[in-house]
Amino acid sequence: MTDQLTQTKCFCNVLAIEKGVDPVGSAGNFQDAVIFEQPLPWKYSYAEMGLPKEVMDLLELWMERYRQTGVYGHRSLLIAPDAAYSREGFRRVMFFTKPGGLFAQFDKVEYFVPVEKMGHLIWSWFEAPDNLSQFDGWLQTGSDTIRDILICTHGSVDVACAKFGYPLYRHLRDNAATDQVRVWRVSHFGGHLYAPTLVDMPKGDYWAYVDHTIGEQLIQQSGDVQALHAYYRGWGGAEAGFVQAMERACWMREGWQWQTYKKSGEIVALDPDENPQWADVRLDYLTADAEQRTYQARVKIEKTITTNVSSNDDRQYPHPQYIVEEIVLLP
Repeated sequence: MTDQLTQTKCFCNVLAIEKGVDPVGSAGNFQDAVIFEQPLPWKYSYAEMGLPKEVMDLLELWMERYRQTGVYGHRSLLIAPDAAYSREGFRRVMFFTKPGGLFAQFDKVEYFVPVEKMGHLIWSWFEAPDNLSQFDGWLQTGSDTIRDILICTHGSVDVACAKFGYPLYRHLRDNAATDQVRVWRVSHFGGHLYAPTLVDMPKGDYWAYVDHTIGEQLIQQSGDVQALHAYYRGWGGAEAGFVQAMERACWMREGWQWQTYKKSGEIVALDPDENPQWADVRLDYLTADAEQRTYQARVKIEKTITTNVSSNDDRQYPHPQYIVEEIVLLP
């Protein structure tokens, strides 16, 4: 880890690093996401930011459905406008949807709409798709080939995200962005103790404790993947916990080509204890030759590490530390 991450002791991410918290299994798992431009400054909550009424109505509708069903498969994030990416009077809106079956990345659709139409677009995408044709003129073709690197700098949620996230954002924006890789400041998506933390979309990979060197490596997709082992939170296309730990183990075995493979993981057997300590995980994938293969392994919680989840208070929670045992490639 960098000197910057170990010289200060009052931040939750510094404590996590000192305690040796392995971040794998902590990635947010979602079915769909909307990511849209919202000018800084950002307050603690969306309710304080003056977002369009349609957006606030949608978020409340999602919460009401969550209260009724216990299921919440959505992700909504803000990105800060950028002089090179943005235009006065317009807002970029990106939608990501989890495909069915095996997949390598989320489906992506992007619009660049006038500010006054953004709320209507977002509501229509989720709740009134028959209205979407009126936005066809603002659809951005070819955007599905562009990677969006989203670095949390939301300091009003946790100061660690600003102190450590912004310098990483500035370095990668200045040194690693290309025509095919955009680097954004993004609002809170969970995991303050992993700052600097980022999400690589449309792949859906979550990262922790990212320094300048690791950031450049994961963007360039080069070098020894083992160097990234301790920084990988997991894949947003897999269930958090046991399955994400299994997915990392497979990636470490397969190398960079793993990123292009369509895949899907599931738990096939689970410890019946109230707090499961192990799971047998199956991960199916397609090789570059379209050959379907399967890894299977027992994934265990080796131990838990209790540490702060926020720099703003002293509450501590246990964080499971996963190990993958007996991984086999099935015939």
